[in-house]
Amino acid sequence: MNPVLGFIGLGTMGLPMSGHLARAGYRVLGFDPAPAARSAATAQGLIACADAAAVGREAQIVFTCLPSQQVVRATVDALIASLAPGGAIVDCSTISPLLAAELAADAGKRDIGFLDAPLSGAGSGAQAATLSIMVGGEAALFERVRPLLERMGRNIFHLGAVGAGQTAKLCQNLILVSTLSGVMESVALGRAVGVEPQRLLEVMDTCLAPTRVMDVLVKPKFDGRVPFDHTSDGLTMIGKDITLVRELAERVGLKLPIGSHIQSLYRQAIDTGYGRHDLLAWYELIEQGVFDT
Repeated sequence: MNPVLGFIGLGTMGLPMSGHLARAGYRVLGFDPAPAARSAATAQGLIACADAAAVGREAQIVFTCLPSQQVVRATVDALIASLAPGGAIVDCSTISPLLAAELAADAGKRDIGFLDAPLSGAGSGAQAATLSIMVGGEAALFERVRPLLERMGRNIFHLGAVGAGQTAKLCQNLILVSTLSGVMESVALGRAVGVEPQRLLEVMDTCLAPTRVMDVLVKPKFDGRVPFDHTSDGLTMIGKDITLVRELAERVGLKLPIGSHIQSLYRQAIDTGYGRHDLLAWYELIEQGVFDT
């Protein structure tokens, strides 16, 4: 018999991911604080619940996909208190490896399993079920959950103990922001001398510069397939992630000169009121002279 599933956090990533599980025939209980998100989840087959604890009281395996460490902490605490022993929590948020280990230890005190399973692939990957999912935690629990992860992603990696998934995700995000920052600076520089982004990207396709970042994220913005969105906390979210990168590096005694500089730039943009700015519109901030470095 299929386990009863829960999914908390029904936003850009969580909504399509939970929908894949529901369409696969699982009973999925969902919660999100936004009424519109709960309605959208109900429309794709989920059963909406009043809060995280209500999900935990009935589900056996609960996925979380949440925006901040504080929300993850509060949600997992509610699940630990409500899940029956033998249940499991799979956190797909991006948090620090240290917090992931703390949550796993707390869950283990009540015989509840915990995996950290952050994601890569953006909203388009969530919709197409082509995500890369980086997992840390006990191998037996990973194997128990793997069939569910395979409904939501194409590339599933078990990387070791709890926290290993988050470490991989933060390394990925360091590459992402470093690459994307360079691409957007190139766009601003090209525009400054009269070369429009579409033409510049066309040239880059024939050179050594192309990356998956350009194919998956940049080109759809500049060819009109995906509109720029200044309402979704784009810089705030990635700024949180790159801060976690810097904190992890400091904890293990590494200095990341590029990562640290980029983190300071994101902090500057957020502090000056651009936290909701579309991550892919970074070039606009350069053109507007937002940065003092």
